[in-house]
Amino acid sequence: MSTNLTIEPAIKFSYPSAKEFTYILQTVAELVDEVSIIVGPQGLKLNALDPGKIALLRVELAPEAFEEFSAEKEINIGTSIGNLTRVLKHIKKGDRITFAANEEYVEILLEGTTVRRYRFRNIEVISEDIPEINVEFDVEATVLANALRKAIAELSAVADTIGVGVRGQNELTLFDYDTKRVNYRFTPEAGTLVSINIKKQAEVPYDSEFMSKIVDILRLATSAELKYGEEAPLCIEFEVAVGGSVRYYLAAKM
Repeated sequence: MSTNLTIEPAIKFSYPSAKEFTYILQTVAELVDEVSIIVGPQGLKLNALDPGKIALLRVELAPEAFEEFSAEKEINIGTSIGNLTRVLKHIKKGDRITFAANEEYVEILLEGTTVRRYRFRNIEVISEDIPEINVEFDVEATVLANALRKAIAELSAVADTIGVGVRGQNELTLFDYDTKRVNYRFTPEAGTLVSINIKKQAEVPYDSEFMSKIVDILRLATSAELKYGEEAPLCIEFEVAVGGSVRYYLAAKM
């Protein structure tokens, strides 16, 4: 048993920046009350589908994404968001976060100037078997993540509905769908649009509250792929630099 742990772990992983890892946990906390994190030899996976089935978060992190990773077999880490929120309150800049779990317990260590330890029951979380989403998108664009994050954050503060649309062949636009008074343009000239493929002109509204839930996790990205369509959900997808991917799906607002 590790001298830093009070349980005999079946899996253990450490992320060098607890602050960065909380961007994932905070997004999960915005969507569900309980979460099941699957950890095995291939890495970490989690799905968080909100109760109304409006938004879905998928996260996959390879073993290489972690400072330390050990998992001889696959195990589910089931915990309430209330427990995670309790941990998040005590995270400080520069902290290292470690998760350890067995069939009975989940233990979280925060190591910085001091060591804080939290232990919870590993609960069974009933989650739906969510199939892969394979749809045809009308528009696929790659944009700078910081620009996208700023646009979503500022629009969600003033608008109930965020529209996503295109102009011409080289412009993606996010705007206040109801008033059309505020809009953010992503273009090659501004350096915010890396690429765009428009199969069909489309303008689709999305709930700004649900759109804003991805703001924190976008901090992990350099660029993000934004895909949407009149008959498809919005998909914001990006690679995590240390190894892994994040996908956020959002249904159109009716």
